[in-house]
Amino acid sequence: MRIVGLKPGPFGLFSIWEVEFPDPQVQALLAERRRAAEERQRQQGQLALAALRRQGVHELVFAVRPVVPEHWYANFGYYAAGGPSYFGNPNRLYRDGGRLCRLDLATGAATVLLDDPRGNVRDPQVHYDGRTLLFAYRPGGTEHYHLYEMQADGTGLRQLTDGPYDDIEPSYLPDGGIVFVSSRCQRWVNCWTTQVAVLYRCDADGQNLRPLSSNNEHDNTPWPLPDGRILYTRWEYVDRSQVDYHHLWVINPDGTGQMVFYGNLHPGIVMIGAKPVPGSDLIVASFSPGHGQTEHEGAVFLVDPRAGPDNPAAARRISRTDNFRDPWAFSERWFLAAQDHSLVLLDDQGNTHELHRLSPADIQAGLHCHEPRPLLARPREPAIRRVSAPPNPPVACSWPMSTKAAT
Repeated sequence: MRIVGLKPGPFGLFSIWEVEFPDPQVQALLAERRRAAEERQRQQGQLALAALRRQGVHELVFAVRPVVPEHWYANFGYYAAGGPSYFGNPNRLYRDGGRLCRLDLATGAATVLLDDPRGNVRDPQVHYDGRTLLFAYRPGGTEHYHLYEMQADGTGLRQLTDGPYDDIEPSYLPDGGIVFVSSRCQRWVNCWTTQVAVLYRCDADGQNLRPLSSNNEHDNTPWPLPDGRILYTRWEYVDRSQVDYHHLWVINPDGTGQMVFYGNLHPGIVMIGAKPVPGSDLIVASFSPGHGQTEHEGAVFLVDPRAGPDNPAAARRISRTDNFRDPWAFSERWFLAAQDHSLVLLDDQGNTHELHRLSPADIQAGLHCHEPRPLLARPREPAIRRVSAPPNPPVACSWPMSTKAAT
């Protein structure tokens, strides 16, 4: 029998112990308990899949790509000239080899929609119609992610944004626009050698691109709330600790009404990847320990904002470990997430059921699963009336970089 011990804290420390039981009766009892536990988990997984089918969820879309060992925010672009990383990465903050996939939950079969061995795919989002996909794509042989759309059957690929910038983490807006984060702000992390990306928006065709945020540091993972506001992660830096405050904020789709949503008085956690829970006032998010783990990895939490923006009791932990990414809530009971090389379903007690696992060859190649989303139509949120007028002509913040890229 193996016992895994976890020391709690900002950085979990694991120890593994092996205990041998030579008594045949003890061995038989442990084997029986193990089989019973596996059977209960299997039955729970079947119940969960049946519940999803009743909600009309039959397929998922997700991305597959390598992981770059770095800070939670450093997953695009490059290091400043003369600024090598102590993580041992080369100058690029991305790796080659990415796919966009579609998973049939009934058969377990995964279909590849876009495969680029020299490029990369990330951040898929499903349109309100349930048939169109929006994502960030770096074609092979190029250096930057831009926004692309395609149909869920893999046809109709079209590019929406361009330029010497990275556009990532897009979401559809109820007014027909797109919100995303971009390095067009031309900033660098004050305490590191990587680029900053903040909130931007554009029209459905990629035109009329303009900034929504003037944050000094990163904004991340924007997503519309049921009331039409945008929920996102803001790294607070001015007159505060540089490594402690990266919590949940909201903003209107025109850039007005920016305010704290949850957690901004409680240091030592990165709250990221937040999305609303259907049919409730709750949100689900990844709570990444300390100054954040690679690729937003953390524990799955439920947050009830009705308890106030600074009430620690409003956040309830769902997962038992801190190695989940990109959570999605089907309800207050069932959750979807990526975990290392797998896609998993979690219940509200933290039990997991594996939905898909990459092949041994993919795992050997260093690929991981990311950003699972149900391929499902959904109603639009209400569109908030614009208060501020966009500049005419639109401003794209395209002045030259102040720091030359290293080669």
